[in-house]
Amino acid sequence: MKKLRLIFAGAFVLGALASCEKEEVTTNEEEVQVMPTTKDQASSGYGGSLSQFTIVDNYLYTIDYRTLNIFLLDDAENPAMTESIDMGVGMETVFAENGRLFIGANDGVHIFDISDPRSPQEVCEFEHVTSCDPVVANDNYAFATLRGGTECGGSLSQLDIIDISDLDNPQLAGEQFLMNPYGLGLSNVDPNILYVCDGYTGLKAFDISTTNSWNVDMVMEKGDIDALDVISDADNNLIVLTRGGIYQYDATNPVELVEKSVIPVQ
Repeated sequence: MKKLRLIFAGAFVLGALASCEKEEVTTNEEEVQVMPTTKDQASSGYGGSLSQFTIVDNYLYTIDYRTLNIFLLDDAENPAMTESIDMGVGMETVFAENGRLFIGANDGVHIFDISDPRSPQEVCEFEHVTSCDPVVANDNYAFATLRGGTECGGSLSQLDIIDISDLDNPQLAGEQFLMNPYGLGLSNVDPNILYVCDGYTGLKAFDISTTNSWNVDMVMEKGDIDALDVISDADNNLIVLTRGGIYQYDATNPVELVEKSVIPVQ
């Protein structure tokens, strides 16, 4: 498993950059980025909301444009594909939380129960206008950014807040206008803080404790970076992928970030 972890860590940087470019210039189904996602699996790494794979226990789930692939990782040197499931078209990102897979697609958010890890069962779908759609979630809400003006289709650029407390009837609980949204992530320091990468307008943080109202309050805006994706880890670090490089911040106070390091990307 150590070998796999090293591969996943390095893949976050290259994979996320490739994904952002792919969304704007191509829909080539053969291009698959490789990154970790679930914030709960600290032993397996961390990843952003633009990820196309996630690890849950001993299983690796990957998606391409139309297929969900499931790999058993009991033998770390020889991962074995156990299932390959046709999901239709437009599958973009995958995020794991609380025994569920949240798959962001062109047409909406698809939620799968993975109680049986080799046989995911779709429990609900929240449809929206055709758009690029990374998604993250907690127990009661899913958060998805829609970015218009891309190959995914659609013209809206916004944050959708989806009430999933009743999985039989997911409902739109709120919307927030954005300019150029990409990835997003929940703070590991404060579960009421949601980070949203709004492209050339920077990194923004929203207070999601007020999700019972239609709008959420923006509590931080960092406009000096072109933000693409974000990871909040268990050591109070916030990693932000930008077009200019990878920034690491001390997020002990999640809305007053202190820059620790930067790795330029050419």
